[in-house]
This record gives sequence, C-alpha cells and structure tokens, in this order.
Amino acid sequence: MKTPVTIAARPHHRHSSHAFGAFGFTQLVAVLAALSTGCGSSGGGAPGTGDRGSDGGSGVDTSIPGSEAGSTGTDATASDSPSSVDSGGGQGDSSSQGDNGTATDTGTGNSGDSAAETGSSTAFPFKPTFILGADISWTLQDEHGGATYADSTGVKPIEEIMANNGFNFIRLRTFVEPSASDGYAPGSANITGAPGYGTATGGWCSTAASVKMAQRVKKCGMGVFLDFHMRDTWASLGSQGTPSSWVGLSTTPDGPVSASTHQNNIFQAAHDYVAGVMQAMVAGGAKPDMVQIGNETNGGMSGISLTDQPAYATLVNAGITAVRETDPAIIVWAQNGRPRPDSAGGNNFDGWVDDYLSGKAPNTPAIDEDGICGSTYGTTDNGADWTTCFDYVMNTYKKPVMSCEYTDESPDSPAGALINGLMHGFPNELGRGSFIWEPTRYPNYNSNTLFAYDSGTKRFTTNAAMTDYPTLAKSYGLPVPSGTCN
Repeated sequence: MKTPVTIAARPHHRHSSHAFGAFGFTQLVAVLAALSTGCGSSGGGAPGTGDRGSDGGSGVDTSIPGSEAGSTGTDATASDSPSSVDSGGGQGDSSSQGDNGTATDTGTGNSGDSAAETGSSTAFPFKPTFILGADISWTLQDEHGGATYADSTGVKPIEEIMANNGFNFIRLRTFVEPSASDGYAPGSANITGAPGYGTATGGWCSTAASVKMAQRVKKCGMGVFLDFHMRDTWASLGSQGTPSSWVGLSTTPDGPVSASTHQNNIFQAAHDYVAGVMQAMVAGGAKPDMVQIGNETNGGMSGISLTDQPAYATLVNAGITAVRETDPAIIVWAQNGRPRPDSAGGNNFDGWVDDYLSGKAPNTPAIDEDGICGSTYGTTDNGADWTTCFDYVMNTYKKPVMSCEYTDESPDSPAGALINGLMHGFPNELGRGSFIWEPTRYPNYNSNTLFAYDSGTKRFTTNAAMTDYPTLAKSYGLPVPSGTCN
C-alpha cells in the first residue's frame, strides 16, 4: 500500500568541455545578431489557473526529505523553512556500468546531425536542438535515506531513467551554506555520508553535492544547468535573504569585482563564492553547461533589492563575471518567478526585463545575461500570457527564452504539452526548452509526478505520466536512448 507523504516546507519560488549543444554559444550570437523580429501575440485575461502555492508541513515519512505542497488558484508566497533532513544510512552513488558511453557530436553548424542526436538508440545524447530538462536536486538526500528508483525493467539511477525517457538536461540547485542553522538543511554537513562532510559549506545541495550529482549526470551525456540560489536556503519569488556569511558586508558598490579585485563587500563575496563553486565543478570534471545567478529574482537577490539598481546589477554581474572567467561559453540565465504581463519588476514583467537588460538610466549598468527563463506554473489564458512575456524578450532584446520550472499537471499535461509546445514553436530556436520541477515530488507524491513512491520499499517507480516524454522527445527529433551510464 502506498502511503501519501505530507511534503515539507518550501517557499513558493520555490561539464565536461561540451559546448552548448548544436545551438552553441557562437551559433547563439550569430542567430541573435541576425534576428530582427519575433512572433507577436496579446496576453491579458482574467485570473485563471494560479502559480504554485504555499508549502505544507514537515514530512510524515522522514526517510524521504519532503517537497513543497502545491495548490492551484491564486499565487502565494510562503515563508522560508528548511527541508527535512534524514540522518539514516546512506546508499551512495548507484551509477550502473554498461557498454554505452557518452555520445560525441560530429555535426556542424546548427543542424547537429550526428549519430548521437539523430540515429543511435543506445548512445546517450548531448547537444540537444531542444532542451527537455528536469530538476532532480533531492536525489542524494533521498538515496541517503535508502530510496531507490526504478522503471519497468528494474532499479536504476534516476539520471539514467530520465535520459532513457528523452530528457537531455538536468537542473541542480546549490546553496551557499545549506548546513547553517537557518540554512536549507541545518546540520547536514555533519551527517556521515553527506557531501562535504565536516566542512562549513557541505551538506545537501552544497557545492560538494552539486559536484557529485553533476558527475553522475555527465556520465549519462546530459547537460547540467546549475541554479545558484545565492542564499543559505530557498530563494524564491517573495524571499531573497542574505547568506549568513555575507551579513554585515558593505552593500555599497565600489566598481565591478573580479578575480583580481579584493574588495571587502557583498559583491566580492558573491563573485568569490560563484568562482569557488565553478572551480570545484571544473576540478570534478562536471563543469556546468548553463547557470543561473539567483532564483526567481523578481524583487531582488541575497538581500539586495532590485529597486537599488546600481547595487543589484553589480551583485548579479559579480556572479556572472565569475562564470565568464571560468568559461565564456557557459550560458547564463535570469529567472522570473511569474512571467505574466502583470508580474513583478516595477509593475510588470516587461519592467523587470528592462531592469535587467536595458542598460538605460535608471537601469544602469545592464546585467550581462544570455537569456531569460521563467517559472511557468500558472497561466491566465492558456499560455497567451507566457507568449506575450517571452515575445517581449525575443523581440526587444533578441535573447532566447526558456521555462526553467514547470510541473506536469493541468494545463501543462501530458508531458508539459502547453509549455513545451509553446517553447518549441518560437522562431529561430529562441525557445530553448523546459525543466520540469522535481518529478518525484511536485505537486505531491503519486499525483501528477513522473514517479510513484512506495513508502514500504522506499522506491520511486516511473508511472504512466513518464511514458509521454519519449513520445514528445521523438516528435521533436530528439533521441531516446536505451543504454546505461558509465
């Protein structure tokens, strides 16, 4: 018998040397330079299906760390509360061995016509022409609590299951000091078997955890999208606190920061933190292909308000500079938590985009983003509001767009039909793709997720909802492998 699990508190936002796919950085620049117009549409409409709602309480089954409790209807913002942390025996990495290695793309230009992308059913893909992604950041916590993952053929690593169902990118969240007393997972750095055990910055969803999980993802030939929350715990649409180790630092900009500057302010701290994470990822052979600096930064980041434009832009750019110093080919995104015409950012989505990208007074300096993504959980008019918002980005700034979070529930099911169809339909490949948020969790266990959870066996098993994704991948010309990660 499957026992429902009450999911733990979570605010309403919430590489190897591969280039960025067949649509790489060089190609991205060329296409954006050539693009002059996007598709137009009008949004608006009465409030309808809402964004993801507020959180629930701590988990009943404490062997599996919780998720957020979803709701439909009006938007909601909940206060921060750390996820439950299991201290039970660990399972460790479970990457299986096999004969099928990571595919090598030999295509040229934007077509990406390689065996890895179009022909092989046993090679894992990379360089996707369209991103089908998922955020599976709870994996290491769940495995430490004894959880396993399975499809119809048996137990497998979750990243292998995702790859074999057409997913080609994985998103991972990372926190500054998640083990801090008010962090995402207090004390988790002191749990035997936790990544970064015994260190100030270790624990669940720490730098060490990001490296460990990204290494596994890379073995499956998938891309890694690293989500810097720039906080010790969840950063979300309505909550953007300062990391504990940055409290008290100057918030007055004293010029741009970089690896060669040594200022004693929050901007240098942000730069050095991101640089440290990136260096750890590179050293671990798990350099991310894409990053975002800040999570759902509609109103600010790390305690700095978006209304303080000089300080805010300097802060975000400090993190981006660290990414550029690591590898300028890494794609950097900004995430809006509610991409609708009446969203935050002054008084609307367009105003938020202008704050980021215009570089015109008072929005100076501009923020050095490669693209704009959004949390597409709710729509007022069957996706027309999303189209209106993303059209503004593409038409005004010639930047690509993406859904960095959605859930597989109405109006997005099956297989995220609404948001994936919308993204895939944007011209010039400027709709880069989508990331389903926590397919084992949200909106709740065993309902509109891609896995069903059995508390008796502590096993997540793919369900009928997962079967839509291979079909969707094939319809977009993406490969669906049937191999093992090694």
